[in-house]
Order: sequence, then C-alpha cells, then structure tokens
Amino acid sequence: MKDLTMSMRAPQRAAGAAPDDAAARVRVPLELLRERNPKPAALARAGFGTIEQLYDAVAAQFQLPRLALDTVELALDLANLLPHTAAVKHRIVPVFATVQEISIAASDPTQLAVFDWLARQHRRAVTVVIATPGEIERAQARLYETRRAPTEDTVDVSQEDLAAASSIVNSIIAGAIEQRASDIHIEATERETIVRFRVDGALRQIESRPIELHAAIVSRIKVLGNLDISLHHVPQDGRIKLPSAAGDIDLRVSVLPTYWGEKVVCRLLDNRRAVQSLDALGFEPKQRDEFLRMVRAAYGLVLVTGPTGSGKSTTLYAALNAVRTPEINVVSVEDPVEYQIGGISQVQVAPKRGLTFSSALRSILRQDPDVILVGEVRDQETGVLAAEAALTGHLVLTSLHTNDAPSSIIRLLELGVEPYLVAPALIGVVSQRLARCVCKTCRELYKPDAAELSALGLPQVPPGTQVARGRGCAACHGTGYLGRVAVRELFSVDDAMRAMITRRAAVDEMRAAAVQKGFRTMRYEALRLWLAGITTTRELIRVTRA
Repeated sequence: MKDLTMSMRAPQRAAGAAPDDAAARVRVPLELLRERNPKPAALARAGFGTIEQLYDAVAAQFQLPRLALDTVELALDLANLLPHTAAVKHRIVPVFATVQEISIAASDPTQLAVFDWLARQHRRAVTVVIATPGEIERAQARLYETRRAPTEDTVDVSQEDLAAASSIVNSIIAGAIEQRASDIHIEATERETIVRFRVDGALRQIESRPIELHAAIVSRIKVLGNLDISLHHVPQDGRIKLPSAAGDIDLRVSVLPTYWGEKVVCRLLDNRRAVQSLDALGFEPKQRDEFLRMVRAAYGLVLVTGPTGSGKSTTLYAALNAVRTPEINVVSVEDPVEYQIGGISQVQVAPKRGLTFSSALRSILRQDPDVILVGEVRDQETGVLAAEAALTGHLVLTSLHTNDAPSSIIRLLELGVEPYLVAPALIGVVSQRLARCVCKTCRELYKPDAAELSALGLPQVPPGTQVARGRGCAACHGTGYLGRVAVRELFSVDDAMRAMITRRAAVDEMRAAAVQKGFRTMRYEALRLWLAGITTTRELIRVTRA
C-alpha cells in the first residue's frame, strides 16, 4: 500500500479563496461539520471558499492529519474491519492497519463513541485522519467493491482448479486430524474462502484461499462424500471414510447454500477413539462406580444430559462398551450413527422414510433386546416408549438437552411423560459439560485475586492457594488451552426421590434433597478441577455460569 505519509499534506489554497492560514484559523461550526454535503452558500457563510478549505480547517482545529484519500491505495482486507453499512452511516473508512493500530479516515472527528467502539472491537488503538465526504465516498466505493453473488449458472469449475482443490482438501483434512479438530468449516466470503477448525470446543481460523477456488474445493468434497456436484442451491449431507493404518476416520459432511457460495462443515469421527473406557473419559473412581451400578442394572432408564457438544454420545458409547457381552442383545437407534461399534445392532433414523425414534423403538422391542440405546428423547411418544421399555425388563440409555441433572426430570414431565412412568423407571442421571484444560507446556501458577474470587462467588480460598492459566505457546496455538475434561454430576434416584417425582416437586426441592444425601453439583466438580490447576477461572465461569 502506498505510504500514508506521502498522502498527508498541508492545506491547499483554491484560486480566489482566502489564504490557507486564514481559513485554517476559522472555527468550524458543528452543524456544518456534520452535514454530509455542505452547500456552497453554507461554506461561504462560515468563511470557506471550497470544501477542501473546510476540511483543511477541520484538520487544523482538531490537530489531526489531513489525508489526500484519492491518492491512497487501500488493501482489500481493510473491509473486514468495518461493515459497509457502518462505514456509510458514520462517513468513515479504514485506510491502514497494523496489529497495534487502525487508521480511520473521517470527515467528522467528533464521533468519539464510534472510534471507541472500533478500538474495543479490534483491541487496537484507533487514529483518525481527516478527508472530505467526497473522498470518503469514493474510497468506500473502491474498498467495498461489490462482487456479484454466485448463481447456479456461474458455478463453473475448470480441471486445473479441481486438481488444485484435491491437494488443498487433502491438506485441510490432514491439518484437522493433526490439530485434533472436531469440525472443519469451509465458507465463502465476498473476497476469499475461509477455513476454520473447531479445536477443544472453540473455532479458530486456520487459513484463507482465493475465492476463485471455492467452487472447486466444494466440488472435491462433494465427490468424496458421494454428493451431487450439479446441485448448488439445496442442502446436502454425506459421509467420507478415510482408511488409515491406525484405523478409519469418518467425516460427516454437511453442505449448505449461502449468499457467497456453499458452506461446508465436516464433523470428524475418529473410530480409533469411538469406544473408550469410563476411566479414559475422566470419571472419578466414585463417579465411575456409581455410573457402572446404573448401567449394569437389569432394567431401568438412565439419562445422559448436557448441551450440544458436551460429549453425551461418547459417554453413552462408553456405557455400552462397559455392558456389552456376547450374552446380551444390544440395539441402538441414533440420528445419525456416529461410530460403528462391533457387537451392537445400530439403527439410523430416516424421518423421510417414516423411520423415527419412536417407530424404530417399537420395532426394536420386537427384537428381543436386553439393552437399548435411544440417541435422544425429542418428543412425548419417544419418552413414553423409553419409560415403558425400561419398566418391562429392558435397560434403556438415552440423552436429553438440559442444563443439569435434576432439570432432566422436569424436562421429561414437560414432554408429557407422566410421573407414574418416570418415577419407577428412572435409575439415575449423568449431566456433563466439557471444560478446556490448561496447556501443560505453557502452564503457570498464580494466586487468584479478589476480583476473580468475586466473579466466582467465592468469599475466600485457603491461604496459599494457587490456580493455573496458560501463557500461550506453539503447542496450544497461542490459546493457553490443550484438551478438554468433562465436568459431571451424577444424580441417583431413590425411593424418596421417586415420591417427589410422583407429586411433581419443584426442581430446587429435588436438588436440595439430593445435596443432603451427598449429591455433588457440577459447580462443585468444576471448582475441584479449578483448584487442582486443571482448568481456568474463565472456563469455570463458562461451564457453571457462575
């Protein structure tokens, strides 16, 4: 980009106008400053002969540089710093940026709230230079040059692009596996294709590619996933299997049409980690023993709850692994089947063909099952069937989306499953979330201050207590986190709890009764991990919403 200092100039005098220094000494009325296009008569009344003189005076009055904006070459990535609509609304345009600073051209330098917002948004210092409204409008036109959104007729991929896309896709997938990513996001913007990985629950941008290659990259993924490469304006779902010496890796592919092109999200399913032991999942010995007691019961209903991405499926698979033997018949119904597990009959729902959770569950009950895994209870019918199956001699494992273990009981009742079914069927609930672990390579200990303790709702901690945080290093890609740990609470249902369920007791009453009998809440478990230096204050607050 052309050096800004070459475009900074002293005020210039127009023919027949007042001398520069005289114009510069004139105070600019605020109402004139805030006009988008000051009329010549308004300029004359204020003592200015030209629009340039007016903004020379603005620069002098506010002691800011005056920029000849028409001579400045603008880098296209500056458009990512400020939405076009905001630039037009406030008559500003970004002209230069470093990792520490952003330079903004403005005709009205009194918009302090706007400049402060930009500084907070980008965590960089904002410097202001003065330009005329016309210069700013022309710069906006250059910077926010509109690229026509692709249409079905414009998607044309050359053989050269397809060849390049093949190596790009291979590189992206290899990078995702190396970084332990759970998801790959490939999306088109106006000017480029962005590649992001979700690692330890957080998205991070990995690279960008020329937008001209986007259609070829998407087509390559469609070919690998056995999708229709001729369809560009309808969602598609597929699956890619990548064989390797260490074991197969599956990619669950979702293609979604967006304004600038199709967006691809691939969920990585590593069959090498498909079935793990409860110890490998971080169950504490007491938690493990209690959970094993639940899943080894002859019959009953066991729930695993938590938000999306909290590891519910992994825990359910580990439970199946703990109980499966050649002597029992294990059947699952899932949406979708994420991992293929030997010794288990797995059914994938297909609503378009009439195969739902409830219809599949009815058929499974005629297959002489001992253990049934229902991927999720989404409606009353599935909930009722699961409870009835649990009461007729089957062990049923399933999941719900709830914030904590006691709330899952209320959720079942709200779905329309009657208390007389829930109370005798339910054995227990495991509720969990995933917290990021402090990177062991850059881990450092420190004493939490009063502000941290206040944010956690803690009056104090034992003297000498130190907790951990990560400085950020190459191993964790500068995040300070590497890996995740499950924060769990186990809620056992006894006769007293069944009586409370039958009379529809409030969730707070059930939680209080459980705590009196030794129930350890998720907040308790998260605090234990924090004090052990495994996770951070920030993660503790996020997981427990303290």
